[in-house]
Formats: sequence, structure tokens, C-alpha cells
Amino acid sequence: MDFIIVSVGNELLSGDITNSNAAYMAKRLVHMGHRIKRIIVVPDDVEEIAEEVSKASKKADFVLVTGGLGATHDDLTAEGVAKAFNLDLKVNEVAASMLRKITNNEEAIRKVASLPKGAEVIPNDRGAAPAFIVNNVAVMPGVPIEMEDTFEKILKKFSKEHYFEESLKVEGHEERILKELNKVVEEFRDIDIGSYPKTGYVIIKFSGKDRERVKNAKREFEKLLGIN
Repeated sequence: MDFIIVSVGNELLSGDITNSNAAYMAKRLVHMGHRIKRIIVVPDDVEEIAEEVSKASKKADFVLVTGGLGATHDDLTAEGVAKAFNLDLKVNEVAASMLRKITNNEEAIRKVASLPKGAEVIPNDRGAAPAFIVNNVAVMPGVPIEMEDTFEKILKKFSKEHYFEESLKVEGHEERILKELNKVVEEFRDIDIGSYPKTGYVIIKFSGKDRERVKNAKREFEKLLGIN
């Protein structure tokens, strides 16, 4: 399946917070055999959220949104997602019931439990705001421990597909291996081959759905480099 991740929050755009949520979800999904088409970061703005979620829902099989589900003035994600699908925002009694177990602040409960009409509520066992799913979009809290809790529950809805990965550490710089690397990329078009330069060495990663093709791509590269 193809996924798009939409991360909501001014704090991400200002650099105050690192987008660890997107990295966590992307890695888990890729290792299940799925593909991340793009990762988008948007501000706490209803119009921006609605626009990006609407576009993403048409371009991917499923969209994952994080952030902006709290009780403060800048928590606008539920409203933005509702607008993306032209749905009414109303108090979800399932969500409200969950929240009343941890707080009696009705103003906060009404704000957090106001979800797009027809949303499926996903319990948050590590915090307050529950996650929810509407159409092909899942929306989760931005606090990493809460996102992980709700994301792992949502992840069970998706099947695990074949995925295999091999990596090779090569001393030196990318320029030294360009000819050999390009030859392998050309020969193994069905394999994702990534080059990740580090200080003094390069990591080459081979990944795909066919174990033998992944292994063969790595072996061919090693052969061209005279390794083993």
C-alpha cells in the first residue's frame, strides 16, 4: 500500500521539535512492505490542514496525520480533517466517554471529543486525546508516546507484505563507487538501492519484495567492487 504522512504543528516548522513521529511510522510501514509516497508538514491552520489532507487522500491508499488533537486554541486538526471531507464536526460520545474517565473538565472534553461525523475512535492508552479514522485517513496525537500507542493499534488493520533488506558498508566516498553503483542500479531496477554517505564511508542499502533479488543485487555490487 501507498501511504502519505501529514505532520501538523507550528513547532515542527520552526524547528523547535524534531519530526520523530514521521520517522517512526515510515520505518515501521516500510519494514512491513509498504511505501511512503511523501511526508508533509503543515502549520496549525484549518485551511492548510484541510487542503493537504484532501490532496493526500486522493494520492495515497491511506493517510496518517499526527498532531493538533488537544484542548488548546491551536489544536485544529480534527476541524481541518472534517473540512477536507465536508463533514460536520460534532461531539463523539465514544470519545467523550473515554475522556470523562480521566477529567471532569467539560470544556476540554467537548473540544477534544469534537470529531468528524462518523469517525471511528481509537483509544489512547498513554494520554487523553483518542485517535480517530475517517475515510482513508487516520489522525493521531502528536505526543510521541501517544502517537506510538494509537499507531500500533491502527497498524494492525494493514497486512504485512514481503520486504527484505541488505546493507553494505564501503570505505571512502561516493565518488569512488559511482560507476559500479550505477551499473547495479541499472541492472536491478526492481530493487530500491540507496546510498547514504557518512564520515569516511558509505552505507549502501538494498531493499525489495524478493529476497533473492535483493541478495543478488548486493552480491553483484560486491563483485564489481572486488569484495569477497
